[in-house]
Amino acid sequence: MDIERKTLDAISAEGTDWQDDAPCATADFDFIPDTETDDGLAAAQTWCRACDVRTTCLAWAMLHGAEGYWGGTSTYQRNQLRRVRTRAKCPLCLATALVYDDPHELCLACGVSWVRDVREEPIAATPLPAAAA
Repeated sequence: MDIERKTLDAISAEGTDWQDDAPCATADFDFIPDTETDDGLAAAQTWCRACDVRTTCLAWAMLHGAEGYWGGTSTYQRNQLRRVRTRAKCPLCLATALVYDDPHELCLACGVSWVRDVREEPIAATPLPAAAA
């Protein structure tokens, strides 16, 4: 099987045949508990660490928003992976190595400094939802 096919299989949202061959299919461990704990995650990771379908499992859980332990991760960890991340950049050289001394910013890469109006362009802000019409 070529690499493109493996990649396509890993991110496919169709089917769950891959679950049949996973070691967790016959495990006596609850991979979808009512409450996820650090101990539960550690136990799940012992099963997932050597699993051949771990990547597919994680991709499926990410695509479907599954709860529980999937691909050696917890629901919280997958939610963190889904988060939108933005980072302030220098307007001149686009470097991200910045020093903040409110309201001034200094780029450590090129030395330019500026004042950012955080009301207009918040630092490390996530996109705002579209306004309702």
